[in-house]
Amino acid sequence: MANIVELREMSDEKLEQLLEDARQDLFNLRFRRASGQLEDYSRLKVARREIAQLESVLHMRQLAVQAAAAQLDIARALHGKTWEASAHFNYEASVWQVDFSAEGKDLASATVNLNKKQPRNKKEAAKKGQPQLVTSYEIAG
Repeated sequence: MANIVELREMSDEKLEQLLEDARQDLFNLRFRRASGQLEDYSRLKVARREIAQLESVLHMRQLAVQAAAAQLDIARALHGKTWEASAHFNYEASVWQVDFSAEGKDLASATVNLNKKQPRNKKEAAKKGQPQLVTSYEIAG
């Protein structure tokens, strides 16, 4: 299995395929355990960890795109268009870089910091408000 750096560099399609393969592998391991044919039980833990890593990377990408698309100026630029988004992790700045495009043209880009501290409860959220996850953005054109 690839480490987290390699996983973040892979495409969504490749990650989805790896996730499907890992789930199938876990199913086979469980089946072999139930039938008494599994000799190395530690492989179950490794398979569950691989699935968790793959799901985490896919989920973080989805959250970054949602946060960027919710930014008011970006939402205006995307309104009424069929757009696609791609997100990749920038290790130097420790943020997600999200790029929006439609019909081969760049619409907008944003940097999203998902590591900001979230409020723990409703009282804290009402007092402080939600953190601003989009640190910077640029509208093309």
